[in-house]
Amino acid sequence: MDWSTWIQQVGSGLIDKYADSKWRQPYEIQKLQMEALGQMGYYREGQPSSPQQGSISPTMLLLIGGAVLVVVLMRD
Repeated sequence: MDWSTWIQQVGSGLIDKYADSKWRQPYEIQKLQMEALGQMGYYREGQPSSPQQGSISPTMLLLIGGAVLVVVLMRD
């Protein structure tokens, strides 16, 4: 192996190592996996979350308000 090939290999190795340390962040994938892991297991897109205890959803609030309005209007 001549000296020019050796210099090219060393330079290429140094540039690759620098680029990996600068832009490649394998911990980002692990961080995203940990964020996806919630109390009920992995989050699956499109799956409804578990209902929270003691909270009224906006839909339920509208239904209750509509029922009260119907009762008030029918009473007169």
